[in-house]
Amino acid sequence: MTDWCGGSWLWKSPAGKESWQWAEQEQSIQAEGVVYRIEKDTRTMIYLKKTILIRSGSSKKYPIRNIKCTGKKEALNSLREGMRVRLEGTLALPELPRNPGQFNRRVYESGKKIDFYLENPAIVWSKEGSSGSTGMLRAWREEIKKRCKRLYPDTEAGILEAMLFGEKSELTGEVKGFYQAAGISHVLAISGLHISLLALAAAGILRRLGLPMPVWVLLSVGVLCGYGILIGQPTTAVRALLMFCVLQGGRLLGRSYDLLSALAFAGILMLLDNPDLVADGGCKLSFCAVIGVGWYVSEKQKIFRGLGKKEKGKKKEKKSGVRAIPEHIRTGWYLWMFTLPVMLDTFYQVSVAGILWNLVVIPLLPIVIASGGMGVLLAGWNVLLGSVAGSPAYGLLKVYQWIGQISEKLPVGMWTPGQPPKIVIAVYYLVMIMVVLVEKQMIKSENRWKKGKICLALELCSMVLLLSMMAHPWQQREQITFLDVGQGDASLLQSGGQALLLDGGSTSQKKVGTYVILPYLKQQGISCLEAVVLTHTDQDHINGVMEVLEEGKKGWLTVKHLLYPCWMEETEQGRELQKLAKEAGASCQGIRAGDQLELGNAEAAVIYPGDEETVTEPNAGSLVLCWEWAGVRTLFTGDLPEEKERELLQKLPACEILQVGHHGSATSTCQEFLDRVQPSLAVISCALTNRYGHPAPDTVGRLEKNGCEIRYTMKGGAVTVRQRGKEIRVEEYVTGGQ
Repeated sequence: MTDWCGGSWLWKSPAGKESWQWAEQEQSIQAEGVVYRIEKDTRTMIYLKKTILIRSGSSKKYPIRNIKCTGKKEALNSLREGMRVRLEGTLALPELPRNPGQFNRRVYESGKKIDFYLENPAIVWSKEGSSGSTGMLRAWREEIKKRCKRLYPDTEAGILEAMLFGEKSELTGEVKGFYQAAGISHVLAISGLHISLLALAAAGILRRLGLPMPVWVLLSVGVLCGYGILIGQPTTAVRALLMFCVLQGGRLLGRSYDLLSALAFAGILMLLDNPDLVADGGCKLSFCAVIGVGWYVSEKQKIFRGLGKKEKGKKKEKKSGVRAIPEHIRTGWYLWMFTLPVMLDTFYQVSVAGILWNLVVIPLLPIVIASGGMGVLLAGWNVLLGSVAGSPAYGLLKVYQWIGQISEKLPVGMWTPGQPPKIVIAVYYLVMIMVVLVEKQMIKSENRWKKGKICLALELCSMVLLLSMMAHPWQQREQITFLDVGQGDASLLQSGGQALLLDGGSTSQKKVGTYVILPYLKQQGISCLEAVVLTHTDQDHINGVMEVLEEGKKGWLTVKHLLYPCWMEETEQGRELQKLAKEAGASCQGIRAGDQLELGNAEAAVIYPGDEETVTEPNAGSLVLCWEWAGVRTLFTGDLPEEKERELLQKLPACEILQVGHHGSATSTCQEFLDRVQPSLAVISCALTNRYGHPAPDTVGRLEKNGCEIRYTMKGGAVTVRQRGKEIRVEEYVTGGQ
């Protein structure tokens, strides 16, 4: 937040703004610090704390918080946790998103106190640090991993490591997807729920040993602190640990415990330690859930009890057992409603099935943790005993996965309304507060029948209103977004509540569908694509589409049609795409010159190629599409070369917006083509650094000569063109330029 005031460097980096300038310029820098974490995948990631930066040729030291160093395995294999090292590499800042919905790595890393990255580091020197507690923790973690793998198959071992010790390196993307679809992904992280279960268990066992109250209170706090250090002190665990300390401190002092006061105390301490947590999605969701339980759910339960208080007496015993299930359902529903805006602001979609699945999963979680933990402990003595003790955990983890597999295929399992505006979130919570206050006044009424009817009506109306606010059905977007996919193309066209994806691929960005296109669809609240249209078969136009079609096999995203130039049907890439589309439930159709496509209030005309065209090279067969809405035309030409542009001159209409062909290549967008089309706005999609020299200076010169306003995805990130009445507005995501 104080980035905007220019002061965040005061806590982020005592080195001041100089270190940020070095990172922006990607200068070669030496970093010295203590290794506190090592992750190994295709590359090795070394995390350093107590870090100082040293410029080459200088002895001056610049202290920072933490730094993440990423390099080849063989270059960093000799390093171990606890060592003090000095590495030399290229200093860089964590990436900012370049498209709406894209993951904000800088915010995420700042929440972990990581200020910078050091790319491709080489070891200058290293020496063993004190091997006391650090060495013991490292040995414990490694031993726990070995025991988990001895007891369970790889999948279940990875899940249990995540649940018990926060180690997620062994979790597969498929498993994460199952748990997210079921709305139970919170059990894969060390959350306040895990800490609460451990706290209750530790305090209960120590108390039953007959120890004096001050002794078992202090010992239980010590056990939890040790566990927090073992798992690496994640934010949610620190919050729960601080609140537990307040609870136990109240016991020692003979004072009562207030949940919200303890939460405020934990929040203040955590923000003093790291103010960047104010923007961290996981931290916000954790605090929101506790507020929901401590205030909203509590008030709602009081209101329900107030409405039914005159029914107590002879039916008390009979209703107490029957009421348990509805009360649990109400608790789950109200907590879901209270956290809904924060979940959508962070993830853009939410599991509807999770409301019910959590009623099953959460009560079983103590059994999973107890059984898994006991199995791991006993496996150090006898594997057979460990297997017996851990078998309930194995069975329940299978049930969890089964729940996830079912949820992923449910057409209504995930709700994707998109990211709500901040003002809507504020109004949502204001409505919630007002409804609670009104209901509390209503239950004071003497007329029980009247207050019951009014409260029920108010409850139903408020729920419909709140859900409608999050769905924001009034927001019918009329826009085109040219996504920044690096060296490639991906455009999303929206009109009248419908959406169409035109191309989607990149040769410079890995998994562009997973990390750019799909997050944008979620952020926009798009769960149905009327069509995916391809211009030709080059990988920088289709590899992300393949990931979108794979996602279409899941319940949340529907792809209705896959459209492509008719010549693609018999190509290898065309057959592969058709197979994926049919598996996703989409129809496949080749389109040709003269075809018309309708989308909401807009329509698109296919100009090229026709049936008579013989295509020997994909670029020469690129689909030419003219999109028109409210009298504004946009022309897409794929990678069409200039020879074909000249052939089509008489068929091309004048247009206001042009997506420049072939990423601004010198072999496209010839002068005759520009004279014919006469665009006022040109958008070039390419990577900032690429081996093709895109965009070519000659092409840019021709566009400027014709009076075009030029926007580049490589400079401004995603470019969005909106129509407001007769006015066309152009926005760049990174620069915010209009």
